[in-house]
Amino acid sequence: MLATIVDTEALWQTVAYSLLAGVGVTLIFSIAIRGAALFGDYSRDGRTLAATVSGAVTILGLLATAAAIVVGVIVMSTK
Repeated sequence: MLATIVDTEALWQTVAYSLLAGVGVTLIFSIAIRGAALFGDYSRDGRTLAATVSGAVTILGLLATAAAIVVGVIVMSTK
C-alpha cells in the first residue's frame, strides 16, 4: 500500500487558479493602462466623450485590480 505524499488534485487546482488569477489580473491592469493612455490622447485632441469613456475604463480597471488584490489577501489569510 502506497502512502499519498502529495495531493495531486489540490496541487493542480492551485496551479490552475494561480495561472488564471495571474493572467486575469494582468489583463485587467493592462486594460486600465490602455484606458489611461487613450484618455491622454483623446483629451489632448479635444474628444471629451471618448476621453470620459477612457477615464471610466481606467477607473474600473484599477478598481477591479484592487478588488482582486483584496480577494487574494482574504483567501490567503483564511486558509
